[in-house]
Amino acid sequence: MKTLHVYSLSGGQDSTAMLVHALETGHPVDYIIFCDTGNEFDEMYAYLNRLDIWLKNKYGKSITRLGGKHTLKSLCFSPFTRGKRKGQIRGLPYASSMSFCTRELKKNISDNFCTSLAKKEDALIYLYLGYVAREKNRIHENERLYIQNRFPLIERGWNEPEVSNFIQSMGLFNPLYKNFTRTGCKYCPKQSLESWYALYCIDPVSFDEAIAWEKEAKEANAHIKNFRSDYSLPDLKKRFKKRKAKEDAQPTFPIDWNEEQVSCFCK
Repeated sequence: MKTLHVYSLSGGQDSTAMLVHALETGHPVDYIIFCDTGNEFDEMYAYLNRLDIWLKNKYGKSITRLGGKHTLKSLCFSPFTRGKRKGQIRGLPYASSMSFCTRELKKNISDNFCTSLAKKEDALIYLYLGYVAREKNRIHENERLYIQNRFPLIERGWNEPEVSNFIQSMGLFNPLYKNFTRTGCKYCPKQSLESWYALYCIDPVSFDEAIAWEKEAKEANAHIKNFRSDYSLPDLKKRFKKRKAKEDAQPTFPIDWNEEQVSCFCK
């Protein structure tokens, strides 16, 4: 049985470093897949477009973009199909563990792609995931037949500093990192308060759209009605407005979130 090598690319620096280092060092790369949630930053789509051109010119490789029948929003406002909550609207993603959005919009779509490829090519698929060394606890076997997960950055012992240095050396810096420490979905509930604040300051239209999602979830009596367990986004908007006003007036004395005892579970 032959083997095929599939690299999962999110556009973040970890998966990008994993992919490009493999190409630079001559490791086999048969497919590069990006799973589109429909809720990525505009800057991410622009970055992926530039990266795709760069990969084609330098290595003769291109990005395969995958999607399912749902976007993040349509998935959030669709009902559970089984279990004790069958028929209830899902609502917003969970802030802890693997939420349904990660499973349905990323994991299942990439696994389905690999399963189809394995059957079509009669091949064993190595699926490469960009977890860094400090994420060893995330190592897991793939439950699908003919798919084996691989974690090159963990094997190499790379964490964020090594990843960042490599990306910089290759000239592949993603501009989103100027304002965010992570580059997942715009409304990821796992992001820190500082990321929500950055979204409020940089893209207030998207922040207000996220508020509208919370409102819609409440009106639908969805299972999860807020992105965070401590504050609703309208509450955060009021606090962010005060914070920004103070920072604009006294930029050297920003508000200390610790004074308000706000938990930040992503740090």
